[in-house]
Amino acid sequence: MLNFNPEAFLKNLILGTHHSISSTGIYKRAMLTGYLSILVVSVCLFYILFDAYLGLFNAFLYYLTLINFAVIAFFLNRTGRYEFSKILLLVSTLFIVFLFSTSDPKNAGIYFIFFPITVAAFALFDYKAIYKGVIFTLISIGVFIIVYIYEIPVLPARPTPVESENSIFLLHYLISLWATVLIIIFLIKLNKTIETNLIKKDENLIKTTDELKASKQRFELAISGSNSGIYDWDIQNDVVFHSPMWKKLLGYKAHELDGLVKESFYEFMHHDDVEHAKLILEGHLLYDSRYAVEIRLRTKSGEYQWFSDSGQAVWDESGTPVRMVGSIIKIHDRKVAEERIKKQNRMLEKTNLELDNFVYSASHDIRSPLTSILGLINISSKTNDKAEINECLHLMKSRVHRLDEFIEDILDFSKNIHVDIKLREINLNFFIDEILKGQDFGDSFEKLEVKLLLSSDFEVISDPLRLKIILKNLISNSCKFSNPRNESSWLSISALRVDGNFQLIIEDNGEGIRDELQDKVFDMFYRASEKSKGSGLGLYIVKEMIEKLNGTIKLNSIYGKGSQFIIELPDHNYAQIVKNPSDRQIKFT
Repeated sequence: MLNFNPEAFLKNLILGTHHSISSTGIYKRAMLTGYLSILVVSVCLFYILFDAYLGLFNAFLYYLTLINFAVIAFFLNRTGRYEFSKILLLVSTLFIVFLFSTSDPKNAGIYFIFFPITVAAFALFDYKAIYKGVIFTLISIGVFIIVYIYEIPVLPARPTPVESENSIFLLHYLISLWATVLIIIFLIKLNKTIETNLIKKDENLIKTTDELKASKQRFELAISGSNSGIYDWDIQNDVVFHSPMWKKLLGYKAHELDGLVKESFYEFMHHDDVEHAKLILEGHLLYDSRYAVEIRLRTKSGEYQWFSDSGQAVWDESGTPVRMVGSIIKIHDRKVAEERIKKQNRMLEKTNLELDNFVYSASHDIRSPLTSILGLINISSKTNDKAEINECLHLMKSRVHRLDEFIEDILDFSKNIHVDIKLREINLNFFIDEILKGQDFGDSFEKLEVKLLLSSDFEVISDPLRLKIILKNLISNSCKFSNPRNESSWLSISALRVDGNFQLIIEDNGEGIRDELQDKVFDMFYRASEKSKGSGLGLYIVKEMIEKLNGTIKLNSIYGKGSQFIIELPDHNYAQIVKNPSDRQIKFT
């Protein structure tokens, strides 16, 4: 008994223990409906006792009828049928009061009962259902006016003792006043509860706003520290918001790039990345797969840089994507480093493979002439024939020359790896002429007609060391593989400028190279002809040096008719002329 809680008891009595009402307004009005039902039953019981005291028994049936309707309304309200219970209670009470108004004397004060009914009509319905309160109020006023002005003989007049008229009048007044005050108190408490809830909500709103401000500040600091560019895409309206950092990463200012849509974003993307990015985005929007893609975006300077783009979409109840928020992070330095590492790994793999081939082939190519020389020395030591000794000496000399050529090729290969590129101004006509005069290309060179088809003032800027080795090897090959069936053998060297580069075309009418061997002639230690006595490094070194100079080499050959090598290298001289046209004047041919 010490723990008895009247409020909890009334709540369980009126609403039951199985109903939970989240809305304060609905809860309060449901409680008021229960209170009024109990009040109606109590008032009817009181009137029954009072009439019995006065000896009036003709209204008991109406009191009991109203009690039944009030009890039904009470239990309807208890089971959650709030609206129906309100209407039933108001209608039944108004109807019974109307019946008593037609039978009681006008000076009995029965009309006072209309006032609490009118107030209750407004109190029981919330603002959204205010029209119901207005309807009941109008009906109540209309009934009051009708029974006050007109005598409607619905029930026979109830005899009232003269000495009790004042008591009956006072009783009706007090009951009406009590019911009206009860309803007004309820409205005051309801207003206080709502006001208290609003104050709490206002405090919670202020607290939430402060938390949101703090969260926003933390978010902005985190984003600023991570150098992420945020974007927010309204998918349904195709409007994209880009944060200032997003624009900054692409080199733009905060007021630029406003009003971008999705297709505009693809215009910034490198054309090789567009289809892949669209495919990843489509998979995310359709199947909620992870959206993360590495793309190249064009910055304000026109340069494409690498970015990591990731995001998350939001879908509505029907599964339609409505919004997507994401960010881009600049990863250009990382991608460049990764590409550098990949290139270094490829070069390392190539170097390892070349080293394996080199060790195997070099040991054979060095040991073979040495073994031959040892054999010739052994033969020479066992004969006294001068002619035979001279023949052995001649063969030993050729083996030594072959070994010297091999060592020279190895040195050229080493120079390409270890010697830095040094650009110098070169007059190609004079440069090629010096190579032709200064190198020993063997006896076959004397029979070769050399055609130098370029102007005397053709100048380029390139690496003379590598260019000399390239030309020396190609000229040497033309000499070694001239076609003995031709009446005359020739070699032509020409040059021309093409789109900021220069080309060297070395062409001969020698043996040529079979079609099936042309893809292999640039491999290390590969010999395409049985006549070849070289190391197999010549064309390999040519290709490596040309690639070192960021150039290309192309082979065109017809077996039995001749070969053509087209070398294309950067024309640094051309770049200088474009940059400083007044500094130099070179005739292009």
